[in-house]
Amino acid sequence: MMEEIESQRRRGKFRGAENLLRIEQRRAELEGNDPYYHFFGGVLLYYFNFSKDAYLNLNNALLTEDYDVFYVIKYKGIICMDMGKYDRALELFQKALEVAEEAGDKGWIASMLNAIGNVYTRTGKYDKALESYSSALKAALESENMEWMATSLCNVGVAHNNLGDYKGSVKFFEDSYEVSRQIDDKYGRRVCLNNLGSVYNNMGNHEEALRLFEEARKYAEEIDDKYGLRVVYNNLGFTYRTLGDLKRALECYELALTIARQIGDDQGANVAKYWILAIYDELHEKAPHAKKA
Repeated sequence: MMEEIESQRRRGKFRGAENLLRIEQRRAELEGNDPYYHFFGGVLLYYFNFSKDAYLNLNNALLTEDYDVFYVIKYKGIICMDMGKYDRALELFQKALEVAEEAGDKGWIASMLNAIGNVYTRTGKYDKALESYSSALKAALESENMEWMATSLCNVGVAHNNLGDYKGSVKFFEDSYEVSRQIDDKYGRRVCLNNLGSVYNNMGNHEEALRLFEEARKYAEEIDDKYGLRVVYNNLGFTYRTLGDLKRALECYELALTIARQIGDDQGANVAKYWILAIYDELHEKAPHAKKA
């Protein structure tokens, strides 16, 4: 069941994933199965950004089968990573990777190698991130798992971008987009377009970046990807500000702030607030010059 739930999440079908979790949690409750009740409850709480409560539920999910243990460890690692506890997250992801390797599940292996790469990315260890993402891509190709192919290709592109290899990253994002298109993964396409836009911004082609961000926005709206919309509006704001269009930049950052508050995304809200204040300062500095003219 968790494969289907995660698949729906990766494809942007957030409500479908949440409904499946609720059904499974209710079934566990009716059967008096406390470990599974806590497990599905913990994952559901994580999806709604209640990280501490989610972690407590997962700790109470004392499951013993390899299949179950893998997901418990994995989600505890994800929560630790989101809370900035990177050493603990890495420890948990390595432990989950061992379970995946013992089970011989290439999809799980790709999942954990991508997760490990994400920790290295967040801690600025981009060479290690690239190594981990490349290993994840190899596992995904061996398993012929197109969803993990798309994710791994995209993450390899992110690593190249972070290392300053902008042109090299474009090919991976384009390949990831094509795989996402083949499996009708609108969420994956949104992610790829957003990353491509950032690359073109880095290369100074801001008009192309705007086009890509606008296309990403349409996909995010179509699948009701609130987090994705917040990210896209922040990127649109950055691009418009770079082009000198402060009014449109301000509009985008204000939309990003509104969405971030709606979904409890404190980090996203702080980024948007920072740039809103910066733009107000710029407009204030320009105001006297405008009056003189």
